[in-house]
Amino acid sequence: MSYRVVLTDKAEADVEAVLKWFRNNQATEAGGRWFAQLMSKLDALESNPQRCSLAAESDEVGIELREILLGRRRYRYRLLFIITGKTVSILRIWHSSRDSITREQL
Repeated sequence: MSYRVVLTDKAEADVEAVLKWFRNNQATEAGGRWFAQLMSKLDALESNPQRCSLAAESDEVGIELREILLGRRRYRYRLLFIITGKTVSILRIWHSSRDSITREQL
């Protein structure tokens, strides 16, 4: 079963912000690796997004919000998404050190 993965405008802005941070910190090579890992995670979601766990905020925001982790240690991000039919919508790319996401931030 193949799913279509799309990024919302907010998720695209999150990607741009992360890559800008890498550029501003003279870490463009690390930014390139991060982006490659992001693309790999998005590809993985095309085949079986249900395998990903519900995000801790799922009940609080009132939707079946799922997450897949990207990176490690201080560079860990949460790809927060929903599944609607055959579409996986990436709502946000949220740094793991940030507070829990609210419905308004989605």
